[in-house]
Amino acid sequence: MYYVMMPSHDIRRNLATEQYLLNERTFDEPLVLFYIQKPCVIIGRNQNVRAEVDLKYAKEHQVVITRRLSGGGAVYDDLGNLSFSFVVNAEHDSFGNFKRFTQPIIDALHEMGATEAEVSGRNDLMIDGKKFSGNAMYIKNKKMYSHGTLMLDVDLDEVSRVLTVSEKKLASKGTKSVRSRVTNLKPYLAKEYQEITTEAFRDRLLLHLFNAETMDAIKMQEYHLTHTDEQAIDQLVTDIYANDAWVFGEEPKYTIKREEKFKGGLIEANISVEKELITAITIYGDYFSQKDTQEIANLLVGCQYEQEAIKQVLEPIKIDDYFANVSKDEFVQLLVD
Repeated sequence: MYYVMMPSHDIRRNLATEQYLLNERTFDEPLVLFYIQKPCVIIGRNQNVRAEVDLKYAKEHQVVITRRLSGGGAVYDDLGNLSFSFVVNAEHDSFGNFKRFTQPIIDALHEMGATEAEVSGRNDLMIDGKKFSGNAMYIKNKKMYSHGTLMLDVDLDEVSRVLTVSEKKLASKGTKSVRSRVTNLKPYLAKEYQEITTEAFRDRLLLHLFNAETMDAIKMQEYHLTHTDEQAIDQLVTDIYANDAWVFGEEPKYTIKREEKFKGGLIEANISVEKELITAITIYGDYFSQKDTQEIANLLVGCQYEQEAIKQVLEPIKIDDYFANVSKDEFVQLLVD
């Protein structure tokens, strides 16, 4: 296994680095990346940013907003959070198998005293009934990354101030607010780790993953970005992660809004209908997908707005590629009763 320690504290550059290494560099072993960033919100690929973030508050408090390539929900990061990512060959790993990547993290946390930390639900890590990590996946060209967050010492008040989560999503978790369902890891660590910095925490996890005692013992496994790498990453930041068109998108006016929480996640459909035909549709949510759900939206434009017509259009489609753990009947019923 190789590793990359990202020096940047800008989430946009860190996500661009992750994407670049996934798409443009080939390694003969898995790659793990660690990164730490200043206050930011990272929106899932399929989410409606305006429904997830208090944009006025974020602007006033210089909270960077960007969108990632993977699905899942919005997360708030600051310098008290450690993000990690594994890049692997997809043919050897099933999409959605988060435990394969999160279990080594859990094992390391147990060694550090957080013995009740566990994998929970489809993509969360929990302790004492509260979430300290969310995880997401993305797959392209037979390569995949699985990335996640670790809330070591995050400003929890900021989480609830900047994120505005769907009531249906909160209800499905059995909680009343964002603040009440998340926690930091630091209080659960052993005494010797109570003053640990995010950087030292990162190094401790890295040594566990490599089964090593010192950083010198693994320095030959570190990948250092080249000048060519850096230039390509700069371009990805400009073109994608710092680009408002990617982050916010453009929305037509809709006449129908439908939303439901499924086993595979929350799905929201905004639909325009004229003369009983679908003229525009945008699909949002924290679901995971192997393919771009815009393909589904494009297929449905021009379709009659009724169940049987929609079923006919979707008949050749493998719906699980677009909405993991959501059936075709559930999706059709979401669009129209």
